[in-house]
Amino acid sequence: MTTVSLVLTVAAVALATALWRRIPAPPVLLLAGLMLGASGLLPGGPLLQHTMLLGLTFLVFVVGSELDVSRVGDQLGVAVRAGIAQFVALGAIGFLAAQLFGFEWLAACYVALALTSSSTLLIVSVLRQRQQLFEPYARIVLGAMLVQDALVVLLLPILTHATDDAAAIVSATGATIGMIALSFVCVRWVAPRILLRWRLDDESMLLVVLSILFIFLHLAHLADLPLVIGAFLAGVSLSGFPVRGVVRAQLNSLSDFFLAIFFVALGASVSLPGWRQMLLEGILLTSVLLFTPPLVMLIVRRAGLSLRASIEAAHLMAQCGELSLVVVLLGVERQHLPPNLLSATIMLVVFTMTLMPFLSSDAVTWRLMRWIPGQRRPANEKRPSGHVLLLGCGRHTRTILERLLQQGQQIVVVDDDAGVVETLRRSGVTAFRGDGADYRVLRDAGARDARVIVSTMRRRRDNERLLRFSRHGLVLIRVFTPEDGRYLQDLGATPIVEADAAADEFLQHFEAILAPTAEVTPGSTDTTSAEEDRIVADG
Repeated sequence: MTTVSLVLTVAAVALATALWRRIPAPPVLLLAGLMLGASGLLPGGPLLQHTMLLGLTFLVFVVGSELDVSRVGDQLGVAVRAGIAQFVALGAIGFLAAQLFGFEWLAACYVALALTSSSTLLIVSVLRQRQQLFEPYARIVLGAMLVQDALVVLLLPILTHATDDAAAIVSATGATIGMIALSFVCVRWVAPRILLRWRLDDESMLLVVLSILFIFLHLAHLADLPLVIGAFLAGVSLSGFPVRGVVRAQLNSLSDFFLAIFFVALGASVSLPGWRQMLLEGILLTSVLLFTPPLVMLIVRRAGLSLRASIEAAHLMAQCGELSLVVVLLGVERQHLPPNLLSATIMLVVFTMTLMPFLSSDAVTWRLMRWIPGQRRPANEKRPSGHVLLLGCGRHTRTILERLLQQGQQIVVVDDDAGVVETLRRSGVTAFRGDGADYRVLRDAGARDARVIVSTMRRRRDNERLLRFSRHGLVLIRVFTPEDGRYLQDLGATPIVEADAAADEFLQHFEAILAPTAEVTPGSTDTTSAEEDRIVADG
């Protein structure tokens, strides 16, 4: 009981600290576990290992429940390319680095596989907190995570049975494929029928969810597969929409509990790594942080997304996560890896998971955008003025665009979709490819001299930047919550709630404001180009 009490106490304090400071919980929990283990307060015995295994099983179950193909949408092709490219590139680097340090081929394969997996839980948590879960770049990242996690699950049985005969490897692989097929059947037909059509109370629904978990665990045990594979596929079987929302409501408190005890128990159970393991992990860390971003950026940019979206996607994927720990834990358990490598892997995961939210922050992204050249207006092209500036050209905005063109309005459009921009240019509309919150793009599009600005950008901070740059008397902004509308209205905007944006009255509102006879004052005329350049330089 002493072990359990200490782990729970430390986990509660660390989790509360992470929530208070608004930083990712896993690295804080791991560091707390390392400090607990170094204190010498924990007694010996297998109880700590059993606690860690229990937490790991539930953690992987929750990870699987977040992997839904429908979230990826029309970005699936880009996501597959990005996921496979990072998987192959980092896997090759990890294998070569391990071979360089004298690891046998099997141990090198474990190192390579551990390097290829990012933290799905952390990425989903960050995107949900920023309300960006359904943006195009987020869909690419989630799809890439789905591809990588699926590859890890397929290759893990082969690695864990690599020292057995060929029949055992074939059997393990076949059993894994069979369980994947079962999870597909469950996510398509079984889970929706039971959890949505049956009128279950909360207690019964939780029992059904846990029963599905234990059924997959039992099947993994019968097939001599690692239990984490069964837990992961059980989560995948409950990942479909809207089942995922029902399951999350039932598992929120349980997932926080098991996540906390796993990371604390994991940190407390390891010892300090040797210098060779630390040097190897340093090389792997450098590879993840320096090699992943350019590779992902290239793929995302070639898919037509903006420079900003490619930077955000690259930094979200530049980290190692929970499945990296799973791979190394199984390697140590099967005596395919030295125990000290687990400690070094924990440090790698802690560092990359802690660094990722800061690297993917708006401040870092905008700073990098100033260093990386984007698409600019040609120097000899005159800056527009007296026009209607549309930031974003989605479904509603295209309807407005057609009405304004019929009225003979001068229109300038900014959109980050290369296909949209090219189509508009062929139609004779002045269009810029770029981010509507980028001061360079706003300057080139003549935001200060526009008659009216219409913004359909989703993020409140992006619209804050627009208002800070334009200082315009008439900026119409589509918002999704009344709270955002009130906030932006206080900054001088005219907010239009999304529910109103779908109505005919909204289009009539635009036509009344933007009629040719309307007298709308452009941006302040006393603002010089030098001041604009200063704002652009300051970011």
